[in-house]
Amino acid sequence: MIDFTALIKSTEAYKIISAEKKSGKLSHAYLIVCDDKDNLKSYLKEIVKLILCDEEEACGRCRACRQTDAENYADVYFYPTENKISTDDVVSLIGESYVKPIEGDKKVFVLCGADEMLAPAQNKLLKTLEEPPKNVHIILGAVTEYPILTTVKSRVRKLRVQSFSDETLERALISECPDRERLKEAISLAGGSVGKALTLYGEESLTKLFSFADDLIVNMQSSKQVLKFSHEFSETGASVSDLLSVLETKFRDMLLVKEKAEDLIKNTSSVQKVKDANGYTTGAIIYALDKIFDARERKKFNANDTMLIEWLFFQILEGKYKWQK
Repeated sequence: MIDFTALIKSTEAYKIISAEKKSGKLSHAYLIVCDDKDNLKSYLKEIVKLILCDEEEACGRCRACRQTDAENYADVYFYPTENKISTDDVVSLIGESYVKPIEGDKKVFVLCGADEMLAPAQNKLLKTLEEPPKNVHIILGAVTEYPILTTVKSRVRKLRVQSFSDETLERALISECPDRERLKEAISLAGGSVGKALTLYGEESLTKLFSFADDLIVNMQSSKQVLKFSHEFSETGASVSDLLSVLETKFRDMLLVKEKAEDLIKNTSSVQKVKDANGYTTGAIIYALDKIFDARERKKFNANDTMLIEWLFFQILEGKYKWQK
């Protein structure tokens, strides 16, 4: 089971709210921004437990903590009630906010997916955000803050749950993902997101993608092979973005080998097959990394995936021959 408590406690957002609780200065409303959509509610629950628990930090054992996890605590309300937070949900929140707490001395309202709220629902919430009843806390959770009205954001304390380090993710997920090498590969593409790391770990295309990247770096020797490797990549079922991330990881690790800094390589088994690939001088590796960056920029402008991949493969080859000793 993933320890979301340990994960969220490592974030600056949690530490800030914890400090505000200790000083008796909890905000009446928080906007928690976290790009891990799959686990957003789990992080929000940890914030709720922090606010409600009698201990300085959430103990995880008391009734408030346990029942919040189960979404059964009488003084905690979760929205949406269906797919997206609606005007009806906001009306319910407003009405319930004026009813005294039943089990404790605080009431907490959690709006998960606040970035998907339509403008009428957001506008209806404004007065309650500005003048909430005593001992009421409203937690808005969002993947991105941009769809949220400026008038809403001006009435809340905005905090961001940052991406997690590779080491933190590995500690948190190893019990769920026992294949350590595969987990490291997934984490290397996950951008610090628990949800994406878990998704990638479960995808068969991940193993194919890393194997393909090894084959490409070691065995692509001439421009005649570019179309062949382009076709083989399409058969992996992986995305262009993931391929760029894998190639970037591989070439960066190869550069660390060249610079005698192998102790900085996070996944030593992943670099073994490519670290001594023929034709890759330090200059060629740096050139490849530059072209991977260029490919990412081109991707932003909706470049054709097949043409983009073929262009990149040609560039990698050009770098090999351009920077030969």
